[in-house]
Order: sequence, then C-alpha cells, then structure tokens
Amino acid sequence: MDARTILLVDDEEQLALAVKIRLQAKGYHVQTATDGQQALQQMEAQRPDLILLDIRMPVMDGFTCIREINSRYGRGAIPIIILTARDRMKDLFDVEGIEDYIVKPFDHGDLLLRIDRVFQRRSPDQPQAQPPQQTPDTRTV
Repeated sequence: MDARTILLVDDEEQLALAVKIRLQAKGYHVQTATDGQQALQQMEAQRPDLILLDIRMPVMDGFTCIREINSRYGRGAIPIIILTARDRMKDLFDVEGIEDYIVKPFDHGDLLLRIDRVFQRRSPDQPQAQPPQQTPDTRTV
C-alpha cells in the first residue's frame, strides 16, 4: 500500500516543519501549504487522504477553506483535523463536518493517535454504516 498523503495547512513555519518531520517519520507523505488558497491549489493536483488545517491564516482562513473543500468534494469527503489555538469550537466544527480538532500547543503523539483514528474509521476494511432501511408506508389515506 502506498503511503497516505496528508496536506498540512498552517502558516506557522516552525510548527509545520515539526509536524511534517513527525508525520514523515511515521511513513506519511506530507504536502504543506501556508494558507487555504495554496491548499486548494495543491488539492487540484493531488487529493490528500487527510487534511490538517489551521483556522487563522492569511489570504484564505481555515473556515473559508473548509467551505470550499465541502463545496468541491462534498461535506466530509476528505477528513479534516483542525489545528487551532482556540478551544471551545467543537459545535462549529461539527456543523462543518470536521473529523476532529486539537488545540495548540499540542502533543505530537496525541496528533498521531487522532490521525490513526481517522484512518481506522475510514478504512475500506471497516464495515461502513448502512443507511436506515426504508419501510413502505402501509397507512391508508
């Protein structure tokens, strides 16, 4: 199996470099972007298996990027883990179809565990949730 591709979108260069090194050491192929616009451009060339996305960035912020990704590929089609300095945003992330979020500063081991969980949940070997069975309406009008 080929290495999974993770798109890391964060304008904090030192943080992005540290995360990239850790992910590569775990066997992931890592692409980087410093804003949402760069991320969308890179996604046109190669669709990642997962996106690690900061919220506060120049040019295009993370929320705008999420909405554009959802518009282009479908809500939740590409798993996204938010990297944010702002806590207490879970409800908003749920509305946008975000897989998970982690608050900066974070433990790199915790980030790797969260990435593994996302890939396990979305593994083709795992049984997928089935839509509820439709039962015919037998009532008479």
